[in-house]
Amino acid sequence: MATWTFSLMITNTTDRELEVFHSQLDWGIWNTEGIEDRGPLNIPPNTTIQALGIKASTGPNGYECSCSWRDKVPAGEKSYGTISLSLNVPQKSKNRAECLADYQLHIDAWDELPEKGHNFVRSIIVSKVR
Repeated sequence: MATWTFSLMITNTTDRELEVFHSQLDWGIWNTEGIEDRGPLNIPPNTTIQALGIKASTGPNGYECSCSWRDKVPAGEKSYGTISLSLNVPQKSKNRAECLADYQLHIDAWDELPEKGHNFVRSIIVSKVR
């Protein structure tokens, strides 16, 4: 049986690195950049990378995770905000995924998951609202 997968590409258009400050794997295996057990990555400024990858642990068993990034704040400055992803692609019920930003960060190009299916690639663009 084929492995179920999800990949999130993030384009960081800000002038700050976005660093992972929370990641939780409820079901599945981290598989960022095709490397098993490699968790979510920090995103350098003005860069596009596969920031998160996950796959089902064995066959069609689904996957579930969450991850949040925040800007790396220089001393004496305020944070731009956070980006949060929650993802649940179960074997026998509807897919659920949410990607949100707060404060001065904004997400473009997020595309909701369909109710069914199990292999997805999503891309977002993170920018700072002026």
